[in-house]
Amino acid sequence: MEFEEAGSSKQSAQQIIKEKAAGEGPEDAEQDRACEQKVCADDYKELIVQMRKAHILFQQMSSIPLGELTMLLAISRQSERLGAVRVSGLGAAMRLSRPAVSRMLHTLEKKGCIQMKNGEEDQRYVYVSLTEKGREVLHREMHGGYCILERVRERMGGQCLHEYLDYCERFHEILSEEIIKLNKK
Repeated sequence: MEFEEAGSSKQSAQQIIKEKAAGEGPEDAEQDRACEQKVCADDYKELIVQMRKAHILFQQMSSIPLGELTMLLAISRQSERLGAVRVSGLGAAMRLSRPAVSRMLHTLEKKGCIQMKNGEEDQRYVYVSLTEKGREVLHREMHGGYCILERVRERMGGQCLHEYLDYCERFHEILSEEIIKLNKK
């Protein structure tokens, strides 16, 4: 399977570095630098593979597309915090373009999960809210996810799971900052 092959090259590169650490002379130092570069490339390959695996697994857990589930969750969270949820706020929160947000919201509206209406005071603003069906879908999806995550926690250990989630959050923060810096250039 293609996913398993990517991991083996990372392991062999790490083994080479360990073996080379015991080496001597300038040639060994040059080879170490080459291995370190290869490890970086292998790490990036492994990251791509692991992210793809996670996406596939999460999609298998859900009965609706992940984008729609994420949108329902964003609407729910924002409505808890802010009350009224503006379409423009969703785009900013999810870092999606207006057309992408609009398409997703119209799909969710057709499915009966959300309701959109113009503001009473200012008709230019469009507000979004979950319908009863939307709350049920979100509740069902979240409950199923919680049950699976609880079984993962039982097997993995609570501390290990929380450390993993903390590392993921920190990784995404740093990656986001670096992408923003790159896009400013």
